[in-house]
Amino acid sequence: MTNRKSNILVVDDTPASLKLLSDLLKAEGYEVRSAINGELAIESAIRNPPELMLLDILMPVMGGFEVCRRLKAHPATCQVPVIFVSALSETDEKVQGFALGAVDFVTKPYQRDELLARVRTHLEIVNLRDHLEELVEERNSELRKSQEMLQASLQDSMLANTHLRTLVQTIPDLIWLKDPDGVYLACNRQFERLYGALEADIIGKTDYDFVTQELADFFRRNDHRAASANKVCANEEWLSFADNGYRGLFETLKSPMLDQNGKLIGVLGIARDISERKLAEAKIQRHMHLYAALSQGNKIIAHCTDEAELFLRICRAAVELGGMKMAWIGLIDAAQAKIRPVASFGKGAEILERLEISLDPDSPFGNSPTSMAIRQESPVWCQDFMNDPFTAPWREEGARAGWAASASLPLRRNGVVTGAFILYADEINAFDDAARDLLIEMSMDINLALDNFSRALAQKQAEAEIERLAFYDPLTNLPNRRLLYDRLKQAIANNARSGNHVAALFIDLDNFKTLNDTRGHTIGDLLLIEVACRLETCLREGDTVARLGGDEFVVILNGLDEDPTHAASQAKTVGNKILSTASQPYQLSGYQHHCSASMGIGLFRHAETTTEEILKCIDTALYQAKRGGRNSLSFYDPAMQATLEIRAALENDLRQALEENQFQLYYQMQVNQIGQILGAEVLIRWLHPQRGLVSPLEFIELAEETGQILPIGKWVIETACAQLKTWENQHRFANLQLAVNVSAPQFHQNDFVEHIRHTLQHYRLNPERLKLELTESLVLDDIEDTITKMQQLREIGVRFSMDDFGTGYSSLYYLTKLPIDQLKIDQSFVQNIGITQNDGVIVQTIIGMANNLGIESLAEGVETEEQRAFLEQHGCNFYQGYLFSRPLPLNQFEERFIAANTEQSAASHVSTGIN
Repeated sequence: MTNRKSNILVVDDTPASLKLLSDLLKAEGYEVRSAINGELAIESAIRNPPELMLLDILMPVMGGFEVCRRLKAHPATCQVPVIFVSALSETDEKVQGFALGAVDFVTKPYQRDELLARVRTHLEIVNLRDHLEELVEERNSELRKSQEMLQASLQDSMLANTHLRTLVQTIPDLIWLKDPDGVYLACNRQFERLYGALEADIIGKTDYDFVTQELADFFRRNDHRAASANKVCANEEWLSFADNGYRGLFETLKSPMLDQNGKLIGVLGIARDISERKLAEAKIQRHMHLYAALSQGNKIIAHCTDEAELFLRICRAAVELGGMKMAWIGLIDAAQAKIRPVASFGKGAEILERLEISLDPDSPFGNSPTSMAIRQESPVWCQDFMNDPFTAPWREEGARAGWAASASLPLRRNGVVTGAFILYADEINAFDDAARDLLIEMSMDINLALDNFSRALAQKQAEAEIERLAFYDPLTNLPNRRLLYDRLKQAIANNARSGNHVAALFIDLDNFKTLNDTRGHTIGDLLLIEVACRLETCLREGDTVARLGGDEFVVILNGLDEDPTHAASQAKTVGNKILSTASQPYQLSGYQHHCSASMGIGLFRHAETTTEEILKCIDTALYQAKRGGRNSLSFYDPAMQATLEIRAALENDLRQALEENQFQLYYQMQVNQIGQILGAEVLIRWLHPQRGLVSPLEFIELAEETGQILPIGKWVIETACAQLKTWENQHRFANLQLAVNVSAPQFHQNDFVEHIRHTLQHYRLNPERLKLELTESLVLDDIEDTITKMQQLREIGVRFSMDDFGTGYSSLYYLTKLPIDQLKIDQSFVQNIGITQNDGVIVQTIIGMANNLGIESLAEGVETEEQRAFLEQHGCNFYQGYLFSRPLPLNQFEERFIAANTEQSAASHVSTGIN
């Protein structure tokens, strides 16, 4: 293309528009001609065709559409591109213009840049078209020259083609040539056998004329793949010959055929029969896989010490390395005369659970290859699983799993057949002579491993029996004296490190010698065996029971409490359980025997304690128990024994205390900032008939452990309510409130709310005068139950105080959820006011928090005026402590209350001038 100026014809009946458009194009360097009407435009264009025409539509006499139609009909101007430039902008006008052959449409008024861009675009298209026509002409000239050269060499090509065709016909492979559309152009005689037709009948046809659409599609895809890759492409495909029905695996090479200009003119195919080679390769591969499995099996056998692991790994190796579809090992279940699968791996292993393989030849499932292999004690090879008559009951499952052939090899343990090794292949005739030899060798290796396992098991059993005889009593199978000493040493060392106590219990059967003398040692042995079993049922995991000899047994209890009193209580509990269990009747060979036992107990936790010392101590304690009348236990430590006896007596007395009205309520007053007594906290006291006043510290914990806290707690609430009712009838006491401590077991009773409600109703008491004090641990122990019960009681008017606040796991979140009326600041903080700065800060924090939540704060344990002043200064207006009064019996409390009111009344009279 040259850089000459483009020739443009502009047509417009408006001179101003014509000049404007012409000047615009000339300014861009174009050669511009103009015409003022349609006739002049046609004449100018035919005489000298422009490269581009800009044509107005609305012109008199002859409009732009007519001009365009005539120019497109004339051979000299039919190729001239026309751009309509008009004020018309309707879609119909544009469609009409394009239908006449226009290439573009510009609407007036137009944008300069847009118009110039469109002009440039269409001029470039014209130039490209002209250039393309030049190239086409040049190509035609070259083709004519090539045709002349082709004609000259045609004779030589025909001769060479004759030689090539002779060569192709003599090659034993299948050879063919197709054009790009898959139409056959040529083939040799071997290929004629494939389709059962002569070459003349094949040429001009496609694969779809000879084979199924599916196979023809497959051939066609491979043709396209070779053509697209532009290189030789190889693939393997199964071909069936029409002339004799032979079916074989062929390796096919397809190569794109190009002319001298690189254009695809067809696809050449060559196919060679590789069926025998593949069979040989597959056979070798199967043998290599089986050999690899055999080698791996030898390694597995060398390293496995567990029979189950061996079986599973052997099956896995047969599948993953041996190329088998599935493998499993079954052992003989003599009781049911069946083969029980114990290990499996591979495709279809899950169906073994559903398969039944019997050893009974009369059973429908008793003539499988595996059953016959076990009965005949020799391998059975099934080369065609789906057609073998002996596999009929399992054929459906085998088809789903893809089993084509199977091998069943009997397994022996010490020369006796105990099971079978079964393998499945995914092709028929998979077990040739070489494969059979490898599998037989593998089964023999498994037999060798089973023999070794049997010998190792026998050795372990012998060693275990030797150890049992050395460390265990042969009659009861309990640890003997030797093992007992070792366990005692371990218990002392372990518990010494943890700080816990260990207890040793020496147990001796009462009157055992009499049983032996009257019924004989056989009955005596039966009793010892039964006693040993009963002792084991009384112990926890980690404890030990041993037979020391004769009718003597020793029990070791580990991990008892650090506190000696609690540890002794734990040991006593177990000891009583043992004595109770041992005293139950025994059935000894039809003879019922009643027996009891005596027990000595010792507690230890020091590492320097020896086993001899322990046995000596508990033997002494056992002697004391027998002297005490038998069927009892005794602690070696006299002080501990005395403590336990006191505790037991106290527990017994505690059970009678309620019935004998030994409890009494004491009252510790609660006052406000001006000293006015608002009420009291009730505190229980036990007036023991012999011991006198018993501190709550001695019996409250015991009451909780024994469950006595529940009736005691009810008595306290009922007594407090009764007292409030009594005061209600006495004017001076009518407004007093009582605060009652509630224990966790009592509060969490299902009927707690109902008991409070019933008691208030019984005494017809104003609920607001009763205040229940709850600890933080009680509240948070079961927060949902706590909230429910507190809300229920709050609805009837009962008030609540949070006792010992700050000493537990305070939860501000739940504090906002609970209907708390009062926080009691624990006395441990109050007592340190002025001594420990941190406690003072804590007290201020609790008071501030209570005030912000609208809750009263009451400080307990106030003993000095300085403490009270500090509390009042920081906003706490309610107090309880020795500064005001100790806990007092009812009559003393009432006297103190009357005196205090009298003093306040006198002070009030003086201040107001009343005589």
